[in-house]
Amino acid sequence: MKHFSNRLCILTILVLVLQVSGIFSKANALERVRLKMQSVFPSRVMDLMEFKIVEKLKVNSDGKINLRFYEPNTIVPNQELYTAVGQGQLDTAFGMPAYYSMKVPAVNFFGAVPFGPGFLEFSIWMRYGGGQNLKKRIYGQIGIVPIECSMFAPETAGWFKQRFSKIDELKGQKMRIAGLGAKVLKKLGVKTRLLSVPDTLPALKKGIIDAAEITSPDRDINFGFHKITKYNYYPSWFQQTGPGELILNKKIWEGLSKTAQSIINTTCDQIYFATAVRTNAIQPKAMRQLKQGGAEFVTLRDSELDKLRKAWHEVAEEESAKDPLFAEVYKSYKSFRDQYAIWGDRAYLK
Repeated sequence: MKHFSNRLCILTILVLVLQVSGIFSKANALERVRLKMQSVFPSRVMDLMEFKIVEKLKVNSDGKINLRFYEPNTIVPNQELYTAVGQGQLDTAFGMPAYYSMKVPAVNFFGAVPFGPGFLEFSIWMRYGGGQNLKKRIYGQIGIVPIECSMFAPETAGWFKQRFSKIDELKGQKMRIAGLGAKVLKKLGVKTRLLSVPDTLPALKKGIIDAAEITSPDRDINFGFHKITKYNYYPSWFQQTGPGELILNKKIWEGLSKTAQSIINTTCDQIYFATAVRTNAIQPKAMRQLKQGGAEFVTLRDSELDKLRKAWHEVAEEESAKDPLFAEVYKSYKSFRDQYAIWGDRAYLK
């Protein structure tokens, strides 16, 4: 009996060894993947944010998944990035929902939403509240598989040449701002303009525009906004989250092994969390430098935020009436937030 038990033990160990060996063999058998990836951000900005998807994928796949990085606008214009990936002109790309929302407004909800959720609540909606399923369906219609692959800190509420205390004082002023936030300000009498980053600074200098929003303090300081405008307003009522995404051609994605898909998903999960932490961690230093350079930080009053919030609700209803897809996503988004508030409004200190 004792010999039988020993043999059974040895047999069990042997089976376990074979199973583990099989797992390692599968990892070692991962196919070699070579993909062309164009980014909406230049490599120097990606390095600043420690967004190292090329390096991380190479390490996590033991050198078998390699992305060839292309700078913005090198193969196709950034505005055509999503179409190019869907049609197979590009294998993959790093983008942000804002670029696709110009063609499909409902996509705004997967990126910058006025008075939207913070990092945690947004992530819960996407992964457990139906957001990700909606996104995959919408992107899938043009042959794209989207993967959340970064999260950037909130932007500021903008840079202004003149100080104001009430939103009404902005009526008639010209401001560079994009997305749904632009629609909100337009409703309140602001003349909004959509300009590229390189065109924004000269426009401020020449007086073509009076104010601008671009991004968060760490990048604003590099652009030099504080040298042209003085007043930097907070909070970013139009963008509390800044998710970036890896988009892949659907046929290419479906042609990858489950192991390759898993490595790409896991790598993007790592980057999603790492960039959320990193881009928030570096803001205090940037703000100190901005202040030393003459910037003055101003916080919008609750009464003024209420005006903006009211205008946003009007915009959301108007857009929903025009666009059934926008209405569908807005309904899912709003329903989730109403339900989550049962916990979210009580669990955390304000």
